[in-house]
Amino acid sequence: MFISMLKQAFQMNRNPLPWPKAINAGICLSLPIMIGVIAGNLSYGLLAGIGSFTYLYVANIPYVQRAKKLFLVAITMSLSVGLGTLLAPHPLATAIVVGIIGFAATFVFGALQIKGPASIFFLLGFTMATGMPIDPSFAPLRAGLVLAGGAFAWLLGMAGWFLDPHGPETNAVQKVYRELAVLIQAAGTDRWVEVRQKLVNTLRSAEETLIAGKNPWGSGEHFRRLILLNDQANAIFVYLLEHFEGRKVKLPLDLAAIVQAISDSLPEKKKQELLIWDSHFDGNEVVQTLIDKVNEAIAILNEPFVVVNREGDFSRSSLFRVFGGAFDKNSIVFLTAARFGVVLMIADLVAYSFEFNRSYWITLSCAAVMSGSTIIATFHRALQRSLGTIVGIMIAAIVLSTRPEGFVIAIIVFFLTALTELSIVVNY
Repeated sequence: MFISMLKQAFQMNRNPLPWPKAINAGICLSLPIMIGVIAGNLSYGLLAGIGSFTYLYVANIPYVQRAKKLFLVAITMSLSVGLGTLLAPHPLATAIVVGIIGFAATFVFGALQIKGPASIFFLLGFTMATGMPIDPSFAPLRAGLVLAGGAFAWLLGMAGWFLDPHGPETNAVQKVYRELAVLIQAAGTDRWVEVRQKLVNTLRSAEETLIAGKNPWGSGEHFRRLILLNDQANAIFVYLLEHFEGRKVKLPLDLAAIVQAISDSLPEKKKQELLIWDSHFDGNEVVQTLIDKVNEAIAILNEPFVVVNREGDFSRSSLFRVFGGAFDKNSIVFLTAARFGVVLMIADLVAYSFEFNRSYWITLSCAAVMSGSTIIATFHRALQRSLGTIVGIMIAAIVLSTRPEGFVIAIIVFFLTALTELSIVVNY
């Protein structure tokens, strides 16, 4: 059993590599260092680089939501470093605040179901500040430099808005029609149940993305069109369930190709007018009605702006209700966050009591391991963290033996950051 768990921990996933995010993350962390070198103060560049960790919280979410998320992350990173600088002379206070940061970040990310590193980099900023030369008067300067790095990360994370302001929402609805085409192909086969469940998850994800992408100041034509198309996809899916669930009835492959064509035509830059499928199944009204529903989706795609004028009746729960539901002694989110905070507090006290050099890495290692969502995932992370630390020390020894300086440090940071982002999807 142990061997099996060991294999699972180091199993490689066949996920597409996120090259754009990896390269942008490398730029985000290395550019402040380059600026620091040019300005003649490498330490300031390294401090700003801590704020650049904000970019690692970028996810494929609507830009309306992304702007708020990255802004709050940048502010929190800055406050964490400033607070760590102020509390560095007081180990007990530092341990308590480490626990509070771990609890608060884990609770917020869990309650709002936000994917990402959660508390890891807030803890990194806070604990690294406690390991710097102790001088509370430096708190404003360090916090300001980190905030500057966070601001740069915000700009880079939002850069795609200028080219495709509704890119994440478009991708979500595209995926819905792509999976819908696969479901039509799977009708009457053993793959139906598997594909159906995948489409259910895709529809749920697309609706959440569209809710998050709704602009309180009004949305443009393309976004409203996406809402209507998503509604129509739901209608087609319900019709498929009502008339083809559990039946050995094959559907025309051309119909699946047309649904796939709708998906391909959704991006504004690739938009093309699709022709209504003029096929008649006089002997099969059920199939003909399905074709009519697909043609309605084509009509929505082709309709002029004046026709597509509905915003959609989306509603979202208030933050007060979400946090109120999660802040309960029986809530999994609350219990997980509380456990996380208490363990980090104890780990920090233990690390200080032994007076290790750079003792904050003990706390960070605990945080990384406990980020696993299940007991097995936590065990896997413990193995990955242990091996990763050994490999990291070996790489660091090789790099530091060359005594890198100036721009070389920035280049090394760029490549190591990009490599880390690429490796995460392969195994982590």
